[in-house]
Amino acid sequence: MRRFTTADLPATADVLVVGGGITGASVARDAALRGLSTVLVERDDFASGTSSRSSKLIHGGLRYLQTYQFAMVHESVREREVMMRIAPHLAALRPFLYLIYEGDPEGKALLNLGLTFYDAFARAPRRRRHRMLGRGAVLRREPYLKPDGLRGGGLFYDALTDDARLVLDVLESAHRAGALVANHREVTGLVHDGGRVVGAEVTDRLAGEQFTVRARTVVNAAGPWVDGVLGLERDVRTPTLRPTKGAHIVLRTDDFPLNTAVFRRSPTDGRVVWPTPAADGRHVYVGTTDTDFTGSPDDVVADEQDIAYLLDAANHTLPDVKVGPEHLVASWAGLRPIVAPPPGTTNSDASREHSITEGPGGMITAAGGKLTTARLMGREIVERVVEQLRERHGVRGVPDTTTASVPIAGGDPGERFRAERELVGVAPDLAERWLRRYGGTASAVARAGGHAPIAGTELTDAEIRHAVDDEMARTVSDVLVRRTGSFYWSADGDAAAVAAVSDVLGERLGLTPDQLSTQRADYADWVARNRGHRL
Repeated sequence: MRRFTTADLPATADVLVVGGGITGASVARDAALRGLSTVLVERDDFASGTSSRSSKLIHGGLRYLQTYQFAMVHESVREREVMMRIAPHLAALRPFLYLIYEGDPEGKALLNLGLTFYDAFARAPRRRRHRMLGRGAVLRREPYLKPDGLRGGGLFYDALTDDARLVLDVLESAHRAGALVANHREVTGLVHDGGRVVGAEVTDRLAGEQFTVRARTVVNAAGPWVDGVLGLERDVRTPTLRPTKGAHIVLRTDDFPLNTAVFRRSPTDGRVVWPTPAADGRHVYVGTTDTDFTGSPDDVVADEQDIAYLLDAANHTLPDVKVGPEHLVASWAGLRPIVAPPPGTTNSDASREHSITEGPGGMITAAGGKLTTARLMGREIVERVVEQLRERHGVRGVPDTTTASVPIAGGDPGERFRAERELVGVAPDLAERWLRRYGGTASAVARAGGHAPIAGTELTDAEIRHAVDDEMARTVSDVLVRRTGSFYWSADGDAAAVAAVSDVLGERLGLTPDQLSTQRADYADWVARNRGHRL
């Protein structure tokens, strides 16, 4: 991707998207693939909010069957299958075990029925259909599970993902189709003409540049910040969202020996939690909490209560390993931008369905939704955009969506084949890691040079250069949190790589020593605040 300048902007774009999370990225990709001139701006970094702090799953939402959200589950499992086709490098199929213990509200018969629906909705091949396991079979598979009261479980399949990488590759796809995208650019005001919203005032938060983007339609896809953007159009007296916080903790597999992701009820409140082996094979992450959040969406971290809750859940799952705060590698927390439900609805029961509304100035606002179904949400939003373009600007002949059939960046089989050939001279373990992370675009990483690991990390200079040159990373945090994921799986956030990241940022972007010093301090502070047990 290339950061656009004001000279690149069309006189009037067809659509301006505000927000660079998975929803905004999906809107930009869908619109650009239909031939609409598209501009997307993000106030911080791409995926820096909810979309890099999820449970990192592309899944059908099995637990939503308990609240009879059949349509959502049907939609989600079908989208999981779509993502496995168009983003195979970021949809890694894994087995999951839904455990049944004495006293759990769902019995084996009910679980079997739910999993049968799950398979039917997905139209999955026979080899991926669920199996019911007895107590002995479960313990042979996972010998450290709590044996007391265990009745068995259901083995089924969902997919792991790297949520931030997914957003970046969707954005790269939008860019390849003609969209202009930029991070660290905040919408500070809306442009009106005759009562209609016809664009936005934008400020580059790092460089200080200010400019105007004019557009026939404006989409507010700002996630947890959606009400802030909505407030630029009208007085928001009733919040659109009731955000809840979801926290996760990371443990080493050596300390928490789990082979299969498991669904287990928390001993604290009976909610379903899911310890999940990470893709690297060396870590397990445990999530998630679901608590009301009333603070600033700019400042969301796992606190002591979150960590204690998740450690209790972990020890309830594998009671003999006895993990404590000293075993934590990392933590993270994000906000679910849930559409405000009716009063009295519990957080866990609140629907994850999305809403799309149109304000008095014509701005289209999208709220809610899930990572798994973001492509569908993007399609629905663009359909509203097309309606506006047709009714208000006489635009005709906009083609239907193709997002379910066109692979995202890195997901095309031919692109991957070419990448595999270019990686022949790369160390096998490094080539495998790059293909898993970047898919077909791994060839661009290889061409960036510098394949030797930076001392004390697995990270290479090639990945840093690729992040800055090709993926619009502009800060140390952009590189180590979203582009490479080092922040999540290293106790010190790969601190040994910070100097190398600073060198590349300084060389490529011309940042001053003072700017780089500030960025390094900001990243160190973010790591420390998400390692609360170490403070």
